[in-house]
Amino acid sequence: MADSTPSTATATATATYISETWDAAIDTSLRKLVYGTLAGAAAGLILCRGGSARAAVTTFGAGFGAGSAYHENQELFDKALGVTSRS
Repeated sequence: MADSTPSTATATATATYISETWDAAIDTSLRKLVYGTLAGAAAGLILCRGGSARAAVTTFGAGFGAGSAYHENQELFDKALGVTSRS
C-alpha cells in the first residue's frame, strides 16, 4: 500500500507540471501572436499605402509572432520533458 502512494503522488505532480507547461505555452502563443499582429498592423499603417500591402505586413508580423512563440514553447516543452539537446 505504501508503494503505490509515492508513484501516485509522482504521477500527479508530473501531470500538474505538464498542465502548467501547457497553460504557459498557450499564454505565450496568444500573447506573442497578438503582439506580432499589432506590431505588423502599426508598421503597415505607417509604411504602406495600399490595403493589400498593409495586409501583407500585418500577416508577416503575425507570422513572426507565431514563430517566436513556437520557438519559446519548444524550449519550454523540451525542458519539461527532459530533452537535453535538439539538433
